[in-house]
Amino acid sequence: MLGRVLSPEAIVPMRKRNYVRTDRIARTARRKKILIAAGILLALYFLATRLLGEMGVVKYYRMKAQYNTLTEEIVRLKQDNAKLAKDVRALRSDPAYLERIARDKLGLARQGEIVYYYGEP
Repeated sequence: MLGRVLSPEAIVPMRKRNYVRTDRIARTARRKKILIAAGILLALYFLATRLLGEMGVVKYYRMKAQYNTLTEEIVRLKQDNAKLAKDVRALRSDPAYLERIARDKLGLARQGEIVYYYGEP
């Protein structure tokens, strides 16, 4: 085998096989690159929809901020409601409170009292 010289007809089929093999390797490498690029694009798409989509992270933080604002407003309104309920109870049962409100807000006075106004009433 060492001393054997190959004829040009025998070399041609080997070259063809090498070209076919090289072409096949190039095609598989190209396919791998396309698959990797498609995978990266798909991952970027999913990441973008996860961050910016309808129920994404950005919307989550907006909704959380809105939730905190509404919770604070509810607490404030409950405090206002309790104060108003206390005022209603006092107006119904406490004559001194009723008189103070009549004097301060309505500007009423008892008979014989002199009312002095300093500035706007």
